Amino acid sequence: MVCGMSADAPAGEAPESLKGTWRLPRGAHKMPRDVVSYNQRLRLVAGVARALTEHGYASLSVEQIVEQAGVSRSTFYENFENKHDCVLAAHEVVFDCLAGEISKACAAESDWPAKVSAAVSAALALVSEAPDEARLLSLDVVGADPGVARRVLASNEHLAKMLRAGRQHYPEAKELPELTEIALVSAVSSLLNGLFIDDRADRIETLRPQIVQLLLMPYVGAEEAQRVALAA
Repeated sequence: MVCGMSADAPAGEAPESLKGTWRLPRGAHKMPRDVVSYNQRLRLVAGVARALTEHGYASLSVEQIVEQAGVSRSTFYENFENKHDCVLAAHEVVFDCLAGEISKACAAESDWPAKVSAAVSAALALVSEAPDEARLLSLDVVGADPGVARRVLASNEHLAKMLRAGRQHYPEAKELPELTEIALVSAVSSLLNGLFIDDRADRIETLRPQIVQLLLMPYVGAEEAQRVALAA
């Protein structure tokens, strides 16, 4: 399970797992309405991720989303105005999961390089478990929609800010160009998206040492970055 949240959590919280199908029982059941609505939204999140992978954003339609989600068209419009709103909501759910996993991984480590290494491991585990959903975080995938693109850029900046904390631990890193962190985050995102496009998501975990080394090198130098990357 990725996010460590209850599958029947109230609306607005992250799901327990990005790979859940969140199917409701057939026929009469005694689930509260807010739980039913929450599960329907999660099914739509999963549905839009699968539909986006299959059709791309430009060709994405409400019909494709509801087919993948296994809900009715009326249920879709009870939750979202259009595909744009659905993609935005799905991106928020996935990014909240990612940020939560990274925060937990970092909290378990004491020194900053180990935090970065743990964060990379946690992020790649989520991406490997739910590659369709992870594509919602890629500007290459959803950048055709300006509103969604702005949300993705804001999410990347959030990750860059977390990485930028390394400048506080390594004074020499204060001289790095201002764009260093956002460039590093964007590079990793593009690398992972390239694996998705080439249908090579199985290689994600094998790239962990190189990604850790790439992110640490501007702060601690090549030799120390390699040591940390190989030690994890």
